[in-house]
Amino acid sequence: MVAAWRGGGRCLRTALLPRLAALGLRLLLLLLGAASPPPGVHGRRLICWQAMLQCQEEPDCGYAYSQYAEACASVLVAEGDGFAASAAASSSNRRRCPSHCISALIQLNHTRRGPALEDCDCDQDEKCRATKRAIEPCLPRTSGGVGGAGGGMIGCTEARRRCEWDTRCSVALNRYMMYCGKLFNGVRCTQECRDVIKDMLVVPKALLLNDCVCDGLERPICESVKENMARLCFGAEALGPGSSGASDGVLDDYYEDDYEEEPSQPTRNYFDDMAAVAGGEAPYPRKPAEGGTAPVAAWTLLSVASILLLLLLS
Repeated sequence: MVAAWRGGGRCLRTALLPRLAALGLRLLLLLLGAASPPPGVHGRRLICWQAMLQCQEEPDCGYAYSQYAEACASVLVAEGDGFAASAAASSSNRRRCPSHCISALIQLNHTRRGPALEDCDCDQDEKCRATKRAIEPCLPRTSGGVGGAGGGMIGCTEARRRCEWDTRCSVALNRYMMYCGKLFNGVRCTQECRDVIKDMLVVPKALLLNDCVCDGLERPICESVKENMARLCFGAEALGPGSSGASDGVLDDYYEDDYEEEPSQPTRNYFDDMAAVAGGEAPYPRKPAEGGTAPVAAWTLLSVASILLLLLLS
């Protein structure tokens, strides 16, 4: 019996050895895979062709990219011709980027795979480099100086966010909402509203709104208020390219319904705020939701103020 038990033990050990060896090999491969960077990554940055493949694998990113390619076609028109691409990129620095192109870039950046396309490494791909040079002025600024100081421009969404977190700028915007409500529906621009605009010009953070470009889902409202203010507060001659972001001398015939996401169903609070503003009253303040995202009404109201400063300072 003892001999049989010993013999059975040897058989058990013999059967377990291959399994243990295979397990050890798997662990070794996992460790080696974790220690070495994946192919196509240079210092944690994807090669752009790989970032493109990953974007196409995500339906939302693939759709947003196709909309970006259509919306920004005027900026990338000479992209594929080598030296012509460089000339187009240089020319794009001297003109405004269409606001629908900026909005399409924002939508692309909101997808899971989209941000990697902006940060990817072109490696030795000259066409990729030319594309990046051409589209760079259209990227809404999230850091740096005012407007076009560095050759680019800041989106009004980001400019409003900075103003919202600054006490003086936030107070100035609240006063604007109180005294300039009649301007939103195109009725009139009162002297009180003009005085508020003048006071906002001395607020440092409000200067970020000087050259911002209307972007996001509120872009049509932003541009409409800009036109009303130019007509009612400063005369029709003040109406120029301004914050709409349209290229100088270039007709913008792109339909934004083709690329923008459908806004979520507005709530009753949204309509209450719009009615209050149209009536010249200040909307009831509400605390932004967690994660720093303000309600749609708050962003819409703040977008209006950016237009005022833009026209005064441009």
